[in-house]
Amino acid sequence: MLLTCTPCALGQLPKKLEKCLPYPTLAQEIREMQPEPAPAQVAQVRVHVIRVDFDSNDGIPADAQQEISEELRSYVFERDVDSAYLNDLGNEIAEVGVTGVLRNRGYFKASAKARLTPLRREGTDVTVVVVISATPGRQYRAGDIRIESADPDRPLTMSPEILRGLIPLQRGELFSTERVRTGLENLGRFYGREGYVDMTPEPDAEVDEPRGTIDLVVKIDQQLQYRVGSIEFLGVDSMTREKLSESLPKSGEVFDSTKLDEFFKVNRAILPSDASRDDVNVRRDVKARTVAILFDFWTCPSSSN
Repeated sequence: MLLTCTPCALGQLPKKLEKCLPYPTLAQEIREMQPEPAPAQVAQVRVHVIRVDFDSNDGIPADAQQEISEELRSYVFERDVDSAYLNDLGNEIAEVGVTGVLRNRGYFKASAKARLTPLRREGTDVTVVVVISATPGRQYRAGDIRIESADPDRPLTMSPEILRGLIPLQRGELFSTERVRTGLENLGRFYGREGYVDMTPEPDAEVDEPRGTIDLVVKIDQQLQYRVGSIEFLGVDSMTREKLSESLPKSGEVFDSTKLDEFFKVNRAILPSDASRDDVNVRRDVKARTVAILFDFWTCPSSSN
């Protein structure tokens, strides 16, 4: 009775429970009637970089060359084989593996190219040499860094000074896109703890060529603050439910989104072995500014003869 009534009250059968039924649901029958496309037979290879060569005239610092070389040689690139896969991988290496490293060292306008030359192929493993040419350009330092509201008619609810401290980049330091990215992630977590789960930081960098600096303005689109409306658990007994609830905010409290990630770490010993973040559904009620949190831990009942 519980297995049939509870899901109906929610409007649909939990996916975890669908597979436990001895007969297919209507949704399953409809899905099974749909013709499945034939899987494409695409060959795949594993690309290993065994050497990285740099143009000595490019002016890439020696420590940056070493970082790029070590990173590329430590990674295995898995690719579908087509006529352009080496070119595509070369573009990716140039943009992420080379330009990214340089931009983290103040070369904000750096550009690069990477050419891959295959040496040999053994089965699905391909070894290549990467030849890199780059234009680092000028090295920039951090200028003024400010935090502002994206809506001038809606002041920030958090102190701009405190928010500024979450960006690990100080005036006069080499401008690093990685540090800016870390700062944006820090802002997201900070606002998430205060219930602003839809907050969006919008960075805007302005280059000052005469001074060789980059001013950064991060505009915060705060959105709404949410509180906990309800928390429901499926597939656990009352004692476990009570224990699990101890690590979550209570109804009416500010919704701390970071608690959901901590929840699985804290309660791993008493959760089902296959429990994951995918088992959580957070439904927003914009009008009430609340969230309904549903943990679906249904498992198939064991059968006995």
